[in-house]
Amino acid sequence: MASAYFHPVLSCSESHSLESRLLKTDEEVWDAMNRAGTSLGRALLSAYLMTGFPQNGLHLLGLIGKGHNGGDALLAFLEMAETVGCVEGITLVLSGPRRDFKPHTGRALELLEKKTELEILEMPSEAAIAALACGTFDIVLDGLLGMQFRPPFRDGARSLLEAVNGSSSFRLRAAVDLPSGNGDESDECVFKADFTFATGILKKPLFSCTAAGNIRYLDIGFFQGESLARELVVTDSILDPLRSLRSSTSEKRQQGHLAVLGGSRSMPGALAMSVKAALKSGVGLVTVFAPESIVSQLACQLPEAMWRTWPETPEGGLALEGLWQVKSIAEKATCLLAGPGMGSEAETQFLLSEVGRLWDRPVVLDADALRPVVVEAFRESGNKDVILTPHAGEFIRLSGDADCSDRAVLEYAKQRGVTVVRKGSNTRVSDGEQLAINPTGNAVLSRGGSGDILAGLTGGLFAQGESSAFETASRSVYWHGKAADLLAKHCGQTAVCTTDLLGFLVQALRS
Repeated sequence: MASAYFHPVLSCSESHSLESRLLKTDEEVWDAMNRAGTSLGRALLSAYLMTGFPQNGLHLLGLIGKGHNGGDALLAFLEMAETVGCVEGITLVLSGPRRDFKPHTGRALELLEKKTELEILEMPSEAAIAALACGTFDIVLDGLLGMQFRPPFRDGARSLLEAVNGSSSFRLRAAVDLPSGNGDESDECVFKADFTFATGILKKPLFSCTAAGNIRYLDIGFFQGESLARELVVTDSILDPLRSLRSSTSEKRQQGHLAVLGGSRSMPGALAMSVKAALKSGVGLVTVFAPESIVSQLACQLPEAMWRTWPETPEGGLALEGLWQVKSIAEKATCLLAGPGMGSEAETQFLLSEVGRLWDRPVVLDADALRPVVVEAFRESGNKDVILTPHAGEFIRLSGDADCSDRAVLEYAKQRGVTVVRKGSNTRVSDGEQLAINPTGNAVLSRGGSGDILAGLTGGLFAQGESSAFETASRSVYWHGKAADLLAKHCGQTAVCTTDLLGFLVQALRS
C-alpha cells in the first residue's frame, strides 16, 4: 500500500466519477475551480521562468471551451493579471457563443473582464485563426476540451488546433488538465503542449500522449490519506521527512553509512558527482572505494568522504584482487552504491558479480553495474532491498526486450524482486506492485552526469534506512527533478552545468 506521499492516477471516466462524488454542490464546484485556477496561474508563471524571455508585460492567448477546463484557464489568467506588471494583453478565442458556457465558466469570464481589457474572438473565421497563428504570444493556454472529450472534433476546433500547432511564434504552450484531443479516447489531432498541468487528478491518457510535454500535477486537495491504486503520482509531501528537525542527540552513525564502489582512470568525474550528491543527501558517513590512481585527486576535492584505494587493472578499472575490502566494509555500511564511472571491463564486471554474492544489505546499482549477471548475483541471497536506476537503453539491456513501457517496468520489477527507477521524461519507479510517476524534472537533466547525481542521492537516502526501497527511490527522483526545475527557473535550460543541480537541493526542500 502506498503512503500518503502518493496520489492515484485515474482514467478520465474514473476521474469524472470521483469529481461527481466529491463536488456535489455549485459552491463546491466553484471552490475547486478557483483552487485549480489559482494553482494553474502560479504554475504557468513558474514554467515561463524556464525560458530566457522577459518575464513581465506578457501577451497571453487562451483557447477557451464552454466547460470547466475553460473556466480553469480563465481563472489562471485572472491570477496572473493580478500580479502587477505581469500581463500586458490577453486574447481569448471562444469555442462557441458565451451564452452556451457552463455557469461557472461564464462567471470566470465575467471576473476576468472586470479585471482587465480583453480581446475576445467568438468562433473566429479561418482568416482570423490564421492571423492569430502568425501573432506573437508569450503563453498560449489550451482550455478548449476536457476529460469528457470523445473524437472526432466538432465545429472549428480542429482547424484552430492545427493552426496553433503549426505556428512557431508562441514561446510557451500549456494545456489545462489534458491537451485538447487527448482522453480515454483520443483524436489524431491533439494540442501540442510544452507543459500539461493536471488539475486535481492526474489522468492516465497523459502518459500515452506524446504531445503532453512536461507533465505537472496540481494538487487541489481531492485526496487525503493513503491510496490503494496501483499507478500513482509522487507529491511534494514526500520531501517532508527531509524538512523535519533531527534529534538533538543524533550521532553520525545513526544517519547511515554509504559505501560507494565505482570510478575508473578514464571516468573519475562520474564517481565524483555521485559522491557529491551522496554527501548532500544527509547521510552520516560515506566511504568510497576507487582505483588507486584517482583517489588522491578526488579526496582533495571531497574531503568529507573517507577514501579507500582499490587495486586497479592495467586499463585503470577496479581489479578483482580488492574484493576483500567489501568484506571489511559490509559489517559497517548500511547501503552500497555500485557502478558510477566504473567502466565495462570484464574483470571489473566479474568483480561486481562477486561483490553481489557477498552483499546482503540495501544496494543501489547504476550505470555499468546495470547488467543482468550482476543483478542476478545481488539477488541470489534473496535480497529485496535492491534499487536499479536504468535509463531506457540500460533497461533494454537488463530486460533483453525493447519494450520500455510502464507495463514492462512493472513486470520486470515483479519478476526480479527489485525496485526499478526507469529514468526519462516523468521517470517511473516500480517495485512490481506499484508504479509511481514523477511529476518533476525538465530538459536540464538531459546532460551527462545527471544520472550520477541521482544515484548518489538515492544511495545516501537508502543508507539512512528510514523508508522502503520504493519510497526511497520515489523521494530521490522527486527531489532530483525539483532541483532541476528550480535550476531552470533561475538560469534557464541552456547555460548550466549538471553539477549546478547540487546547489538547488536545499531550495527544493524549502520551497
